[in-house]
Amino acid sequence: MKDKSTAAILALFMGTIGVHKFYLGRIGAGIAYLIFSFTFIPAILGVIDFFVLALMDQDEFNRRYNGHALNPGVVVNMLPPAGYPPPAGYPYPPPYPPPTVHPSHAHPAAMQPQYMHGQPYPQQQPVAAPAPAPTRSMDELAQQLERLNELRIAGLLTDEEFAQQKARLLASM
Repeated sequence: MKDKSTAAILALFMGTIGVHKFYLGRIGAGIAYLIFSFTFIPAILGVIDFFVLALMDQDEFNRRYNGHALNPGVVVNMLPPAGYPPPAGYPYPPPYPPPTVHPSHAHPAAMQPQYMHGQPYPQQQPVAAPAPAPTRSMDELAQQLERLNELRIAGLLTDEEFAQQKARLLASM
């Protein structure tokens, strides 16, 4: 494990030849310091590195040069407990019971099944069925079939997709 004080002292006294970079495992930077050691640039950078290392927080030094932090922080598990079945359509049930509404005040379409601990409440009301689709006129049907055929000719629909869409349109008639 590398020591912050040792790295700072090496940067101050031997920063001209990059010994502190080799010590910290930055081999490429150490070689660059060594190559340019005949100039005064590595000496200036060594003094700057000394102040940076001396003023650096110990946790930050460990994170950068030792590959770990002394205090990893708080780990929060956001997953539900194992074996917890969430209801369909909603990832987690509410932690409290839903407000009760007298059936005479509730609209039938607004009555959705309520869940607690993954199980539906016994007093749930059935949801109203959707209204049937309006029928199309013959002209609208012909236009939609023509558009489908143009998509098939253009290669955007396969013959199977065309047949399925055509059957769906004719069934809605």
